[in-house]
Amino acid sequence: MPLRLQSICLFFLAMLFLPAASDFRKLTVTGPSSSAFMTYDLSELKSMQVVIVNTTTPWTDGLQEFRGVPLAALLPDMDGAFELRLTAVNDYVVTMPSDLMTESIPIVAYERNGALMSVRDKGPFWLIFPFDDNDSFTTDAMLSRSIWQLFRIDILQ
Repeated sequence: MPLRLQSICLFFLAMLFLPAASDFRKLTVTGPSSSAFMTYDLSELKSMQVVIVNTTTPWTDGLQEFRGVPLAALLPDMDGAFELRLTAVNDYVVTMPSDLMTESIPIVAYERNGALMSVRDKGPFWLIFPFDDNDSFTTDAMLSRSIWQLFRIDILQ
């Protein structure tokens, strides 16, 4: 099959299986019960408590300013330990135990250096830890949890 035709076929297959472009700016959170389901759009996130994290990352050059909301603010009140399954637009999935969360970190960032992040720029949502504040944030396990192109969070028990 000629390369041009292959490219066109791959494009149309991607269009069938990727979420609609408008869905990229929405973040879905599902709870351990089927009735716990919430979708946040960008305007709802911007209306919540804003946290700014200034940090360097292994994936960007220099100090970056991330603006977003604490991950904990997006989750229902839960008793005891639980796990989160975080899913990116490209189907990258990582799990995170709840004990790695505080009231203010990590954040679900929607802006980097004062601008909204496109999918091409690791957006629209990126889970960010203050990497420069503590060496424990720069372990391979923690870095793998800094998921970009985030669009779904599932609470597992």
